[in-house]
Amino acid sequence: MLAPAAALATRLGLGALGLRSREVVLGDWRVRVHEGGAEGGEPWLLLHGLGATAATWLPFVRRERRRCRLLLPELSRLGGSRGPRAALSIAEGARLVERLLSELGGERQATVAGISLGGWIAVRAALGSRERLGRLLLVVPGGYLDQDWQRIERMVRLESYADSAGIWRALFASPPLWLRAARPLLYLAYRSPEVATALGSLAPEDAYGDADLAALDLPVGLVWGEEDRLFLVETGRRMAAALPHGRLWSLAGAGHALQWERPGAFLEAVEAFRAAFPLPSLRPGAQDGSATTTGRR
Repeated sequence: MLAPAAALATRLGLGALGLRSREVVLGDWRVRVHEGGAEGGEPWLLLHGLGATAATWLPFVRRERRRCRLLLPELSRLGGSRGPRAALSIAEGARLVERLLSELGGERQATVAGISLGGWIAVRAALGSRERLGRLLLVVPGGYLDQDWQRIERMVRLESYADSAGIWRALFASPPLWLRAARPLLYLAYRSPEVATALGSLAPEDAYGDADLAALDLPVGLVWGEEDRLFLVETGRRMAAALPHGRLWSLAGAGHALQWERPGAFLEAVEAFRAAFPLPSLRPGAQDGSATTTGRR
């Protein structure tokens, strides 16, 4: 019952902000994609994390829908996608990104932004095809090789409700009152077939290291919660150092779910990323009512 309820709640939440829902065929998958926002605005492709849906991005969508064109795919059945398994693999997610980017028109390149597992997929997509991809925004991304993966796996594989204490502390440094009632839902999500399938599909070749990051010749922003106990902020510092055009924004008093715990600070970091790395145009001199600089830092 969790998947239908989560899919419905996501469609209602994003629909209330003017986004519509459709299906995209990707092999054996029928991927649910929410789209909307400003026609001709900055194109953003937003990828959610493990055990979540596109509703993860509600704080961003609420603020940016009037100036950005938004595409939000669902990476598992929790959000209403249908396929041969309960969740897409990293490789399938990267192919989905390439497919959605190929559908974008206009003169602007796109920003691909991913949270956690979505950030992992964004990196793999950028290492594959760069068509129409102008910059990356990685929010506490997974997939970086140089980490204690045994510790991380223990946190995300829950056998009992008591086990959820670890991932809860990783997500939130000091959750607001309205979020504290959500821990049972977190437990149900991490015990779901969708999470089990996503974790079970991970392969060694999905991960990436410093050499892979060094090959990303495009602007990359990293946003991290300083109290994240799943992917430690030191990981973000190492990633930023390996990137040719990378910058890290770390948020004090925030855990892994920083967009919920500190939404104001998160949106400020996104705005700082946009200012630091203006979105390139597809061709010099293109005019669509916004800046077209191709400069990188």
